[in-house]
Amino acid sequence: MNKGISDDFFKNVKSSFKLYKDCRRELSEKIIENNRWFKSIQSEQSDDNMPIPSTGFLFNAIANKHADAMDNYPEPNILERTPEDSEEAKILTQIIPAQLEMNNFKHTYSRAWWYKLKNGAAAYGVFFNNKLNGGIGDIDITHIDLLNLYWEPYITDIQQSQYLFITAFDTKENLSRLYPDKKNQLEAEKDNDTTEIYSYNPSLSSEVYKDKLLVIDCYYKKPNPDGTTAVHLLKYCGDTILSCSEEQGEEGLYRHGMYPVVIDPLFPDADSPVGFGIIDIVKNPQRYIDKLDYIISKNALMSGKIRYLIKDNGGVNENELADMGKDIIHVAGSVDDTNIRQFQTAPLDAFIFQHRIQKISELKEIAGNRDFQQGGTTGGVTAYGAIVALQQAGEKISRDMINEGYEAYRKIVYMMIELIRQFFTEPRSYRIDNGVDREYITYSNSNLEMQPLGQLFDGDDTVYRRPEFDVAVIPQKHNPYNKVSQNQLAIELYGLGIFNPDNIDQSLMMLELMQFDGKEKIAGKLKNIKESMTALSGLAPTQP
Repeated sequence: MNKGISDDFFKNVKSSFKLYKDCRRELSEKIIENNRWFKSIQSEQSDDNMPIPSTGFLFNAIANKHADAMDNYPEPNILERTPEDSEEAKILTQIIPAQLEMNNFKHTYSRAWWYKLKNGAAAYGVFFNNKLNGGIGDIDITHIDLLNLYWEPYITDIQQSQYLFITAFDTKENLSRLYPDKKNQLEAEKDNDTTEIYSYNPSLSSEVYKDKLLVIDCYYKKPNPDGTTAVHLLKYCGDTILSCSEEQGEEGLYRHGMYPVVIDPLFPDADSPVGFGIIDIVKNPQRYIDKLDYIISKNALMSGKIRYLIKDNGGVNENELADMGKDIIHVAGSVDDTNIRQFQTAPLDAFIFQHRIQKISELKEIAGNRDFQQGGTTGGVTAYGAIVALQQAGEKISRDMINEGYEAYRKIVYMMIELIRQFFTEPRSYRIDNGVDREYITYSNSNLEMQPLGQLFDGDDTVYRRPEFDVAVIPQKHNPYNKVSQNQLAIELYGLGIFNPDNIDQSLMMLELMQFDGKEKIAGKLKNIKESMTALSGLAPTQP
C-alpha cells in the first residue's frame, strides 16, 4: 500500500464508489434516453411498415434556449474588497478573459449549455494541468460528462460529498508507460465488465472498451492543522493505486479547499446537485404529437387510396383493374354494385387535427418557446416595438436560466483566481485587446500572496492580510435588438440636449435616475467636459 493510504481507507473508497454508482443508475439511464430523444431516435416502432414521424419541436425548443444563452455570453468583472487591491482587481479583470480565451472556454460553455438543456445540468472541471504551457502548467477548464462523475447520494452541493469520483478509460499500454512501476499490477488487472458501462451506444461497448481499463480519480478533503481544508487526489485502477497527492505532503492538491468541479443545474431537484432538463418536461407532449402525426399520416395514405370489393364470381379481371396503366378492363357478364363496389377509408374528423395543434401549443408553452420569441407574429401584432415587447416579456424563463448559469460561471472564475494565487509563481505574458489597440501585460501571483501589514504592537509578530476579491458577471449583449435599442437611446438623449455643455448639471441628475448599459461612461465624459470648462473659465482674463 502507498505511503499515507491505509488498506481500510482504500477499501472504503472503492465501496463508496460502488454505492455512488448504484444510487445514480437512474440518472445515467435518463441521460442516455434523453440523448436519443434529442436526436429523434425513439424506441417506439409501428407494427406495420410505416415509419413513426418524429417532429422537431423539442429540438427547436432546446436550440432557441441555447441561442439565448450564447447571445448573453458572460464576462467577469473582478471587484476588490479593500482599496489596496483596486489595481490588482483591474489587472485580473483584464487577464481572466484572456485566460478563458486560451482555454477555448466559449466552446466549452456552448457544449455545456447543450448538455445542460438536454439533461438538466452541466459539469465544469477547473483544474491546474502541469503539462500545459511548455511544462510550467496552466489552468485547464473542461466540460465533464455526468456519466463520468459520481458524488454522494442525497446532497445538493457536491462540495459536501465525502468523495468525488471522475472516471475515464485508458489502455493498459498507455497506463504502463505513464506508471512504469505499476506495469505488472496493471497487466494483472481484469478487463472491464461492459455490462456495467454506461454508454450512448451500449451495443459497441464490448468492442470499444475491451482493451481498456477504468481509471478513477477520487477527490477527498482533509482538515489541516491551521484550520484550512486540503483537497487530495487518489488515482487508482481496479486494485492498483496509481498515485496519491498525500505522498507529496499535507498541503493537498488545491489550497482553495474545494473540489475542482462546478455543477450548473437547469431546473434544480430537491435531493441532488443536478436537476432536470427541457427534454424531461417536454418529451411527453412531443410523444403525443408524434403519435398523432403517425395517425394522420397513415389515414392520409389510406384515405387517398381507392380499393375495390369484388365477388369471387364477379367476372372482373382483377389484374387489369389494379393496373392503372390499363385503359380497358375485361369483364365477364354485366357489372353492377352487386359484384363490384368501390371502398375508401374515411378521412379523420377535424377535431383530431385541432387536437394536434393544441398539443403543439402546449409543448411551446411548457418549453417557453412561443412563436413571437422567434420573430413570428400572432393576433395581428406587426409593429416592431410591440413584437420586441412581447419577446422581452416572454424571455423570463430564458433570463432565469441564464442567471442561474452566471452563478456557476462566477464559481469558475473564483476558482481560477485561487489557482492563479497558488500556481502562477512564474511571470506570464498576456495580450489584451481593448478594441482600439493592444496592450501586453506580464503577470504573476506576487500581489496575491499574503501581504504584510506591520506590527500591531512593539514586539508582536508581523500581521498579514490576504487579498480577497468578489466576482461580478457582465453579459455580452450579442442580440441585435440590444444594439438597435442602444442606438435609439443615444439619439433620444441627444434630442433631449443631454450632451449640451450648458445642461451638464441637469443631465448628470437625470442620469442618476436612469438604468441602462454604458450610463457610467456617459456620466464620466460629461464630468470631464465640466471640469475642462471650469478650468478654462478660471484661466480667462477678468473683465474690468
